[in-house]
Amino acid sequence: MSSINPFNLGSVSSNIKFCNRKKEINDLLTHAKNCTNVVLFSPRRLGKTSLVKYVMREIAKEDYLTIYVDLLSIISEKDVTEKFFNAVVREVGGDITRGSFVDKVKKLFTRLYPSIDIAPDGVSVSAKYDRTETFTHLMDDIFVGLNKHLKKNNRKCLIIFDEFQEIVELPESKRIEGVLREYIQNQQDISFFFVGSRRRVLKTMFADPKRAFYRMGFIYAMDNIPEHDFVPFLSTLFKETNKQCPDSIISKIYEFAGGNTYYVQKLSYILWNMIPTGEEANEETLVSAKNELMKSEAPVFQGVFVNMNHGEKKLVRALSEDPALQLYTIDYLAKHGLSAGGVQKSLKSLIDKDIVEKTEKSYRVVDKVFGMWCIASLE
Repeated sequence: MSSINPFNLGSVSSNIKFCNRKKEINDLLTHAKNCTNVVLFSPRRLGKTSLVKYVMREIAKEDYLTIYVDLLSIISEKDVTEKFFNAVVREVGGDITRGSFVDKVKKLFTRLYPSIDIAPDGVSVSAKYDRTETFTHLMDDIFVGLNKHLKKNNRKCLIIFDEFQEIVELPESKRIEGVLREYIQNQQDISFFFVGSRRRVLKTMFADPKRAFYRMGFIYAMDNIPEHDFVPFLSTLFKETNKQCPDSIISKIYEFAGGNTYYVQKLSYILWNMIPTGEEANEETLVSAKNELMKSEAPVFQGVFVNMNHGEKKLVRALSEDPALQLYTIDYLAKHGLSAGGVQKSLKSLIDKDIVEKTEKSYRVVDKVFGMWCIASLE
């Protein structure tokens, strides 16, 4: 039996440790094979990136070209161009040496060309181009070159734009959206997955008739993995490494995490480290593991909290303690020291940031563990 902690932290799930998502995987593979565009969203840390990368690995087995573009850190139109081009070049380049790679890419693109840096730890690619070129011309170059490659090799392609909603934060967002739509809507052999965690922003991009991407993709909401799938999955991982975790404890892990994949994984990781080999988790070790998790997440939570204004902080604390659907009643406002105007302003902002969400029953804090930290910080 392995003595290595089986719970992944800080990386996407591997084939071996991917829990369920069978329906989602089958759905997304079907959409990709039909060259259908998909808008995939969920709260943060629910495993979207692991899911789409799993789908990429599976469809690559059928000779699809797969391209992953992470847009989380973009701050300019230039970043969009370079991240997209670099991702395309890495995949179309295939097995490379410096000379063959450059020659191959030059035949595909006319306005953009790669700068190659080969180091002992691998190959890095960066885009070079005339800075006077327009975004439209550069996108044209990328799509024309990519389609040349696909036609020549008789292949289809799946492109993932992760954290796609970050485009709306750029000063040039309307132009970027318009240009991308012009090219994306005309693709015959490429499926695009637009993935994001700021759900309201992403949904608005594709559901607002005034926006360039209106109805440009199949809307696909990703939910928590059900408890009845997580319990046997986690139990098996403990048993395979000569440690025991009763189903009752695993259910409490799931409940504490609010079903959030990241917290379920992290709490299991911490708990595994606390259990001696050959022994079993109990209530005492679970409490210790919860305390350790809250301590480790505190700096992240503090960063989120500090970036809120005063009204947002008050509303988040109120909803952490007391989720409710009717926030403007005299009793609710008085109980939490809120004003109707303050709630109205803060609520919109917090929903846009995906910190608060509206369900059928109430407005609530999306991240249950963050909510618990907010309550504890008042004590």
